[in-house]
Amino acid sequence: MNPTKETSLFSGFSAFEGLLPDFARTGLFSAAGQKYTREQSGRLDTEYRPSAVVLSRREETAETITLKLLPGERYPDFVPGQHIDVAVEIAGVRHVRQYSLTGIPGAGALEITVKRQKGGLVSNHLLDHAESGTRLEISVPRGEFLLRDQPTAAYCFFSAGSGITPVYAMARAVLQSGTKADVWFFHAAKSKDAVIFRHSLERLAFEYKNFKPYFFLKESDTNDTTHRSVRLNYAAAESMLPSDMNPHTTQIFVCGSGAFVQDLEGGFTAAGFSGLQSEYYTLPETAAGEGAARFLRSRATVKAGTNLLEAAEAAGIQAKHGCRRGICHECKAHKRSGTVKNILTGKETSGREDIQLCITQPVGVVEIDL
Repeated sequence: MNPTKETSLFSGFSAFEGLLPDFARTGLFSAAGQKYTREQSGRLDTEYRPSAVVLSRREETAETITLKLLPGERYPDFVPGQHIDVAVEIAGVRHVRQYSLTGIPGAGALEITVKRQKGGLVSNHLLDHAESGTRLEISVPRGEFLLRDQPTAAYCFFSAGSGITPVYAMARAVLQSGTKADVWFFHAAKSKDAVIFRHSLERLAFEYKNFKPYFFLKESDTNDTTHRSVRLNYAAAESMLPSDMNPHTTQIFVCGSGAFVQDLEGGFTAAGFSGLQSEYYTLPETAAGEGAARFLRSRATVKAGTNLLEAAEAAGIQAKHGCRRGICHECKAHKRSGTVKNILTGKETSGREDIQLCITQPVGVVEIDL
């Protein structure tokens, strides 16, 4: 995943921390760690600091594992599609990433699925070091990428790579609810062996006759009709889905890279489908703009051709941030004036408002309270 917020520990505390047991070395007792977990939990009592112990790890693919986590007694339940923040310390620096919850609600334990990423600091750290007994600092469940409680004739789930994690949890929950609706599941991966949860999805297809999984592979090694060596996009989906699908009673969920999500969003929106939700694992590419950002408290003005988070960092401002893709809302800041464009929706807004720096591009000059 993309780099997220980092909090350096004071040197004195680091020295003291070295004398503590492993439990105390995850940042749970740092001031930043306590403040962070209280904010995310929405609790005011200073005694509530969410954490979880790794119960087990399970290999999903050669580069992917699922960690089963046991949280504390007061930890709230989650809804399929939500995620948690996981904080770890690496070389004395606290790093936070977001991971979708891939287990079953109400099971007592949580599950997160982590894929090794090229240059992925936290994901690779977890794959290399998270073992049974490891304690991790976590947040409460969050996120609005959720199933809707409404009459639904069909469900369509689309994912690519790691984007499978939230939609897998949602599709499984739909099937276990006993729905009679068709549940279509389209996933793009490099190869058959790279499909995360493949064996579980194949078992679900055997158990539920209304479940229709299809894998789109760059390296096709089978003639099975569920595996296709074509690119997964709207054109491919349209050719496979029933032509009489009701655009108002179909729920569609898309999760993956920016270009992947935008292609499917654009196609289904143009076709009149109203029940569409999406989550970006990487931001879509945007044309460089000619805007500028004036950071009032820092007294810095810089050109901002991409997004305002990158502009702040270019100005030497350590802005609070998390996922860098519009999910966690950690980079929220107040805009005093000017016009901005939401990179994900293309919507432009003006005047005073709270914005997410990572998905906001200035249109002209904007003033930010940073």
